[in-house]
Amino acid sequence: MSVHMNGVKNMEQNEPALQQQAALWRIANRRLTAKALAELSYEQALRPEASSADRYLLKLSNGIRYRFSAVRSIWDFLLIDVDSLRREQQTVSTSADNAAQFFIDAAADLELNDVTLGVFLHELANTLAADMAVLQQRANLPAEIIADLPDEALQALLDGHPKAVLNKGRIGWGAEEFARYGTESASGAALIWLAVKREAVRVGMQSEWSVERLLQQSLDSSEQQRLMVRLQTLDIDWQAYLPMPVHPWQWQHHIRHQFAGEIAAGRLRYLGAFGDAYLPLQSLRTLANAQRPACLHIKLPITVLNTSCYRGIPGQYIETGAELSAWMATLCANDPVLKARGTIALQEVAGIFYPHPEQEQVANTPYRYREMLGAIWRQSPAAGLQDGERPMLLAALLQTDKDGRPLIEVLIRRSGLSTAQWLSALFDAVVVPLYHLMCRYGIGLVAHAQNLTLILDGEMPVRVALKDFHGDLRMVDKHFPEHSTMPEQVKQTLTRLPAHYLIHDLQTGHFVTVLRFLSALLWQRCAFDERQFYALLAEVLRRYQASQPELSNRFAMFDLFTPTIARVCINRVRFRIGYHDNAERPLPMLAGDLDNPLWMVEQTGQNQLELGGHHD
Repeated sequence: MSVHMNGVKNMEQNEPALQQQAALWRIANRRLTAKALAELSYEQALRPEASSADRYLLKLSNGIRYRFSAVRSIWDFLLIDVDSLRREQQTVSTSADNAAQFFIDAAADLELNDVTLGVFLHELANTLAADMAVLQQRANLPAEIIADLPDEALQALLDGHPKAVLNKGRIGWGAEEFARYGTESASGAALIWLAVKREAVRVGMQSEWSVERLLQQSLDSSEQQRLMVRLQTLDIDWQAYLPMPVHPWQWQHHIRHQFAGEIAAGRLRYLGAFGDAYLPLQSLRTLANAQRPACLHIKLPITVLNTSCYRGIPGQYIETGAELSAWMATLCANDPVLKARGTIALQEVAGIFYPHPEQEQVANTPYRYREMLGAIWRQSPAAGLQDGERPMLLAALLQTDKDGRPLIEVLIRRSGLSTAQWLSALFDAVVVPLYHLMCRYGIGLVAHAQNLTLILDGEMPVRVALKDFHGDLRMVDKHFPEHSTMPEQVKQTLTRLPAHYLIHDLQTGHFVTVLRFLSALLWQRCAFDERQFYALLAEVLRRYQASQPELSNRFAMFDLFTPTIARVCINRVRFRIGYHDNAERPLPMLAGDLDNPLWMVEQTGQNQLELGGHHD
């Protein structure tokens, strides 16, 4: 049973359990308040003032103040001592352990109207519920044990996106859905299977895959036999239909009613629940086979508002997704730089999308109605590993246990390498392939910590597995000769961006979204200076550039060493647009420039770097 349900049951049973829940509630609220303060200050929505070397004061327009201790990182990012947070109203000072109250206090300063604030508090309450579940699950697990867990089990214990203040909002779900289908529940569920008329759907599938082979990835022999009996009973065969998995919640809450006309016409046939149980991973809609982890992952629409948008599957990439990922796999296998580093593309071997027949006719219908029914089959990082290797979601490096010990510290210590040696290996395995794809092929990947899987050999980072090519892969808007091998249909579906926009897929998507937190964690917990961290990164990148002199013009086009980069904001977008439906997914906004750590470490040298008191 999930910790959600156990927590409620225990609260009703005894006083110690109630006290434990109260303590967890305070911890979760303080942590979320500190995270909000840090991220919204980074996005320049709030502007705390330094009152001394490490003391800060946030003065809100309504007279309420928040005091806290913090140090400022190389990214102009406040690293807040969670336990130091105090809320002051007139002469009364209390511990800041009510995250909802913080947003009510700061609403005017954040330009939050009452309607948006009300829904935001709904999303906040959901996030706190999930945070408490994770805290409770990790309560007796030291970092050494967490670091040894299989990738799927480890993902259930992670805090989630560090940049998104409310990263588990899941508007549309209640407590039962959180307990059954949330990532932190770590509970598997069998999928619902449909048979859909071939002419009603869009399909993309690699030639070596077939309906039967896809089904074998989810159904063992006995379940396949049971499914065949069901098909015979309904007089269905795979010549006229295709199998489509659906998330059980999605079927009950959206598909049964929204696609009732298709069901009535016989174009969509309900088969029932079949096959292996599937575990929700960090992205919620990506599911891993609980019984056979090396089998294909399945990505399914779940029409809940989570993190920043409704978690559907757009249909425009389905027919070319398999071709695109096959092309990416070919690059990884044949390009000398990628091959030398063992870079893997987790191929999206098949995809299927069922457009809603009426909603597709409405030009500006809310995008969630266009993304309700589809499926993508993607290779599991557990498949094809060499002896001694194991996959670990990159986000796990940012995770700490209840005592604040980072998993990355455990990995480095066990590896026998110095921190500098381990990080250099990490940068060479992860950052160099991402930068090479951009400079050689004009390809940008939104490479945040939930989109990258690190392959470890023991505790040593050796290579990276890339994924999420449907919509998260963009291409430069210039002609590169290297594009000649890309299928023409794929080229036509990809988003094309100028080089100075595409570079943000690496600078913002990876440096700001992953390395900003990793360097701060190592500085605070392991006393590894951030200046040395980015000097190592610069050294690895310069060594790569020196090995590819023929790309010098591309390095100038995609320059990672500019003095400043744009400060891209994701949290302020919600305050601006609210929660009303839109025809398009929300886009980030900008809040001025940000000093580039790679430029800084090269300008003055590691030992003489001036950071305006950030580290003193």
